[in-house]
Amino acid sequence: MPFRNIFGQEHAIDLIKQAILRDRMPHSWLFTGQANIGKFKTAVALTQKLNCKKFGEDACGECDYCSQIAEQTFLDFHVITPEGNFITIDKIRKSLNWLQLHPDRAKKRVMVLDGAEHMGHEASNAFLKTLEEPTPHTLLILIAESTQHLPETIVSRCQQIRFRSLSEKNTERILRMNTDLTSENIHFLNAFSMGSVNENLIVRLEIMKNIQQTAICWLNDFSAMNLEEMLRKCETWGKSKNEEWSLFLNFLETWFRDLTWILHGLPEEKVINRTIYSEDSRNLELRNSAKYFNAQQINEIFDRIVKSRKLIELNANKSLSLESLCLYISRSASCKIK
Repeated sequence: MPFRNIFGQEHAIDLIKQAILRDRMPHSWLFTGQANIGKFKTAVALTQKLNCKKFGEDACGECDYCSQIAEQTFLDFHVITPEGNFITIDKIRKSLNWLQLHPDRAKKRVMVLDGAEHMGHEASNAFLKTLEEPTPHTLLILIAESTQHLPETIVSRCQQIRFRSLSEKNTERILRMNTDLTSENIHFLNAFSMGSVNENLIVRLEIMKNIQQTAICWLNDFSAMNLEEMLRKCETWGKSKNEEWSLFLNFLETWFRDLTWILHGLPEEKVINRTIYSEDSRNLELRNSAKYFNAQQINEIFDRIVKSRKLIELNANKSLSLESLCLYISRSASCKIK
């Protein structure tokens, strides 16, 4: 994955190239930006560039060093990722021991901490000592969605690059190059990509469609029968291994975002849910659903969606969390009707 194969991050890549060209590479980078926009791929491309057997503005992507780095089998390239929701202190300590080893073949050893915001307090303190006293000939790359959950002491010791959300043109280009999806399905995923390309969504495309169909039926008719069906689905989604609970919450966020758009009379061609199945029927469904809520209720529902996600990530019962959220939304809709 050389730099030339990464789309939509020209600004970030140009900054990195300038640092290489001027021989002003920091000992640690911090790549921030939403998930699935190319931060990790850029870290791989940078590692290839620093260690490629061929000299040029970009890595060749074909020599054995480049291939091993792409496959994460290069002995001088080490990647740390969370186990569940956390990067443990034990994992950090083992990685710091790796840093003390002599290079095998690398010109520059690289360690990538992907999901740096998932370090606990103890792990962060252990990693901070390495940032304060960097190992020679070693580059550290921290990857996080934002600096919000990173200690300021770590942020201040890294050179930060903010990665931008991908344009629809770039997400469509990436999907066309890397999948055999139909134009209709690419259009579907593009509408919900929110400036990123999530490979998990590609695999779960049909699951996404089924969840949305069920939810839209309920969001247009808050009858007792529909609510009962919705609660049954919540129980099933919460127990499934396909993370339907997350897809459902993602969809609710886009739906209520669109309702806000409609309530304020903004252009309907900008709504996220306009492109699925029949454009006319989806817009009609959005307008009908908007009748059940006012702006304050929608803001409160957004807060409940965020709270539900956080509770689930802290190991709350998924099914009960989804059911509670749906009951809250139904009560809000009933209040507007009255």
